Amino acid sequence: MNKAILLGNVGADPQEHTFANGAKIASFSLATSRRYKDGTGNIIEQTSWHKVKFTGEQADKIMRLVKKSALVQVDGSIRYDSFTNKEGVEVHTTTIQGETIRIIAFPKREDGESAKENSEED
Repeated sequence: MNKAILLGNVGADPQEHTFANGAKIASFSLATSRRYKDGTGNIIEQTSWHKVKFTGEQADKIMRLVKKSALVQVDGSIRYDSFTNKEGVEVHTTTIQGETIRIIAFPKREDGESAKENSEED
């Protein structure tokens, strides 16, 4: 089973890509953090960045609702891909292929209010 569940903050507004056949992909970066104590008892916070992609109707929802700094839960699977870049070097990538997203907290607006009162789940 390949299942990933991530809870973190969106690093930047999502980007959308539409293919010639009309298929859409929405992608964004997601920061997750882990806290632990080192050997001397100091609390260390380690942040990891994940590239998340959604397709189809989910991509439309992402573009409408997800904004930088939102706290979200993403359920999906881990994808490992590779390609050869322009310089002829093989590049390996890791992506979370999103299946569902839950917006836990919307980013604050300049007036201090939440950007949206209710979240949607799919």
